Amino acid sequence: MQFMKKIPGENKKRTKELLSSGWNRLKEPSNLGIAILYSLPISIILMTVNGIWLFLLSPVFKSFINSDGFIVEFQISIKSLGYILAVILFLLIHELIHALFVPGVFHSPCTYWGFNGGFGFVYTEEIMTKKRFMLISIMPLLLLSFILPAVLLILGISNWFIIILCIINAGGSCVDILNMFLIAGQVSQNGTIVNNGYSTYFKNAE
Repeated sequence: MQFMKKIPGENKKRTKELLSSGWNRLKEPSNLGIAILYSLPISIILMTVNGIWLFLLSPVFKSFINSDGFIVEFQISIKSLGYILAVILFLLIHELIHALFVPGVFHSPCTYWGFNGGFGFVYTEEIMTKKRFMLISIMPLLLLSFILPAVLLILGISNWFIIILCIINAGGSCVDILNMFLIAGQVSQNGTIVNNGYSTYFKNAE
């Protein structure tokens, strides 16, 4: 895995090679901005589902929801900077979880990580199965928004900030889930997938 400043554009030569080898271009949003726009309803649904899960799971969240009201205050302090750093760290962990499920990630010459517009990303051109793609896409949502708060509650650790991080992660997983829907609808069960810049190509099993 190597460092990269931003996700590369589509390699036209690579596109011709893929198409001539029987690969098909996935029907998907043309850029990240449009993908985020399309996935906003998914984000709302994910945050709602995660909020219900946390309400059932955490007495802290339950007491917050059942309270008469709350006050939001913004203060610049070392503590508030710590919160900001924690949010950034949580986003980086989200991307790291994606990376850990990429085949041979630490020895892969075509898997990269970096920062794009203030956000971390993991990008790979490894050829992978549909099942592997689905696993890579779903794991940050499951681990950070659903399993982590349950484990922390068992350990006696639960507070409003952790709850907010979990809900932010759930909402931020919307593009991952959108991609899963697109793959599920176009790629056969035993199909394979590869990325070329922001474009995705697939080959269905014969």
